[in-house]
This record gives sequence, structure tokens and C-alpha cells, in this order.
Amino acid sequence: MVSDKATSWIAIIAGILVCLWSGTVWCQYAPTSGPDKVLTVENIVLHDPARNKNIPIKIYYPAGIGQFPVIIFSHGALASKDSYSGLGQYWASYGYVSIHPSHADSVADCGFRGTLRQAISDPREWENRPEDVSFIIDSLAHVETFAPQLVGKLDLRHIGVGGHSFGAYTAGLIGGTTILLPGKAGPQSFADKRVSAIVLLSPEGEGILGLSAHSWDVLRVPMLLMYGSRDFGPFGEEPVWRSEAFAKGPAGNKYEVELEGGTHMGFAGIFQNGGHRDQVFQCAKLETLAFWDAYLKQDSKAREYVESHGLQKFSGDAARFANK
Repeated sequence: MVSDKATSWIAIIAGILVCLWSGTVWCQYAPTSGPDKVLTVENIVLHDPARNKNIPIKIYYPAGIGQFPVIIFSHGALASKDSYSGLGQYWASYGYVSIHPSHADSVADCGFRGTLRQAISDPREWENRPEDVSFIIDSLAHVETFAPQLVGKLDLRHIGVGGHSFGAYTAGLIGGTTILLPGKAGPQSFADKRVSAIVLLSPEGEGILGLSAHSWDVLRVPMLLMYGSRDFGPFGEEPVWRSEAFAKGPAGNKYEVELEGGTHMGFAGIFQNGGHRDQVFQCAKLETLAFWDAYLKQDSKAREYVESHGLQKFSGDAARFANK
């Protein structure tokens, strides 16, 4: 027979174990690679006959067995499918297939020879970039024709689109952002209803790229927006300009994170490990993974992490949060 005192101690110990277990789950997000070995598919070129256009892509995927949610990540102006390997590798190591296209403004893959301002000022590319993403989604139903190693691995019911800078603009268009195009009577939409969530890293605000004060009126998919306190716009706009998709979009599963000291290229992860810029990139890895887990894997603990600002502890109070 167990005494009342012993019963009390058993209850206390059980409570401590529950707290420790919960803490392990709660703190599961770390900047180190996940449990899955990551493989890549390279040298793929998809051809869109409707536009007579080639789209080079690179794919990071887990070696494990099973179906994995799909992320399509759009690069910043002048970059390429190879420019954000840190994010692609990281997400894939935690159970995602991460697909990275090169758009027409890619210097390395598409031979673009213009300037940054020329790249973001061409209305044809405002349209072509989201059309590239939708064509890639179209092509995934026939993945065996260009990447047979991915047959049976793609969970096409759960697709996310992310991007950095011009790529964030692209992801926003896929999510429902509308733009004003020259010669068009009203706002144009490129929304793709097959996409469940979007991540915007350093997106643009109104005043360029056809964006107006009402561009985000119908942006209703779950969204994570991240930018830095030193993340100035291409024409000298203040960093807070980058947050307009959050500020002006409708409420509902929207999250914003501002990283103190973060610069525009801090989200690209193209620097050596160490220092504050690396910490900013690690914060981006943790928060994006938690967001994807919440909205592509429907992980309730991940959603709790995002909604309660679980990144705060790792960031050392360098992150400022807003939810709506």
C-alpha cells in the first residue's frame, strides 16, 4: 500500500517529467540540421510551352520514405536556384521537398545582364515569376518525367511558397497580392489556390512593382513575414516599408518578425558562420521551419511556438513580433 506522502511525491515527479517532456517538444527548433539525410536533384530544366520558356530548378529532398510537403522558394533579383542552399538543405533535413527555380533575371542561369533596378522594373517579369511557380506546381503531377527519384515523395495537398526580396514579392503574388500592370484596367491577381501558406523574407511595400495600398486586401492565406531593422528598400525606403503586407493585409494567421540589426542580405545566408548576421539567418531558419510545420504539417506544437513567440529565447531579445 502506498502512503499519502509517497503518492504526493509520485505526483510531483510525474509533473516534473511532463514539464520536461513538454519543454523538449517546445524547444525542438534548433539551427542545426534535422534528422533526415538530404539529397539533391540538379541540372533539371522544365519547359513551359505556353510561354516557350525554360525554367531551371534545383530540388532538395529527404532520403527517407514517405510523402513530404512541398516548398517552392523564389530567389531575389539576379540570384539563382543555387543561392539559398542554406534554407533548402535545412527544410529538407526536417522533412520537406524544397524546390528552387531560377527566374529570367538570374545572372548565373539565364544570362541576365541588366542591373538590379532593371530587373525589378520590368512588368513582364512581375507576371512571369508567379507564372513560373504555378507552372512548377503543374509539373509536379508528372514528376516522374524529370525527377523519378521523387515519385511517391510529394504531398501535393500541402504546398508552401516562400521567397526573398523579389522572391518574396513572387510568393506574395501566389498568395493573393494583387498588382497594377501597365495597360490593365484593374488590379491583376496571380493567386494559386493550391498553395497553403507563404513566407515573405524582406518583401517590398507599395510604390514599386505595381504594388498599391490595396494590393494586400485579399491576401488571406497564412503568412509569415520577416525583415530586419536595417533592411532598407532598393530606393531608400525605410525598413518598416517591408512590413506593409502584414500591416495592410487582412487578419487571420498572419505573423511578422522584425530582427534587430538585420540587413537585407542577412536572409540569404551567404556569409561565413559567426557574428550577428549569422544569428539573423539562424533566426530565419527556426521561425520559417516552425511556420511550415504549423501550416503544412498541421503541427499544433509548432503553431503554439509561432503564436507565442517561441523564437524569443533563441534570438536573445533581438526579435520583435506581431500576430493577427
